[in-house]
Amino acid sequence: MQKTRYLNFEGITISSNDYGEFDKIYNILSESEGVIPCILKRIKKNNNKNYDSIDIFQKMEFKASVRENFWTIYEAKNKHSWFDRPINLAKLSSSNIIAELCIKFNSINENNTYIYHLVNICLSLISKNNILFSLIYFQIKILISEGIFPEINNCLSCKTKLTPDDYYLIFEIGGLSCSKCLTDNTKIKLLESEIRLIKYISKIELSYNESAQKTIENVNINLYKKISQYIKYHTTQEIKSEKIFFTSLN
Repeated sequence: MQKTRYLNFEGITISSNDYGEFDKIYNILSESEGVIPCILKRIKKNNNKNYDSIDIFQKMEFKASVRENFWTIYEAKNKHSWFDRPINLAKLSSSNIIAELCIKFNSINENNTYIYHLVNICLSLISKNNILFSLIYFQIKILISEGIFPEINNCLSCKTKLTPDDYYLIFEIGGLSCSKCLTDNTKIKLLESEIRLIKYISKIELSYNESAQKTIENVNINLYKKISQYIKYHTTQEIKSEKIFFTSLN
């Protein structure tokens, strides 16, 4: 039988669900392990000084016991919170989209550290009301991280270098197609301005406190929806939080 390990780690709470009458399950994004499902066992009137109030989208210092990959939190101290409570609907729903993408793409590999810092940056951008840019930035960076970012410099069919123009993104081949090579495969049209923005964002790496003001003015909801369609094709799953997010924009 596997021995119990005791670990201290920093993590971001990205979702929570009640479990039974008193317990709670949290998905915690950690730098080393990716997304970890953890249980917090509570008593009816918990005045335990080991626990700060745990809510979603907080960075906290956790202590947990781990046995057979079952994580139980026994201490939690708040380190940073991006949002005032209650969280504004647009900020909450956009943060939930990022959380869902983290869970869908979660893997225990060398990308965990990068994804952890990426979420820190994007939640900081959302807290400053750079919501749409944050989502598109996250979409592009996680596609790059997972190795499914589309080829946007050459036509993947004829290998011709693409000149500035509007092109179709072909989902099956994961890249742009010129008009001569266009097929009946699943596709969306990307405008020249959208391609330029995707290229720009793919090359920059924002720091935690850096402003994204230079690119915010060029961001629009249509580009987010197009990249979202591409992600859905490759994950075969819907992003449930998108419906609430679109409602919050109206």
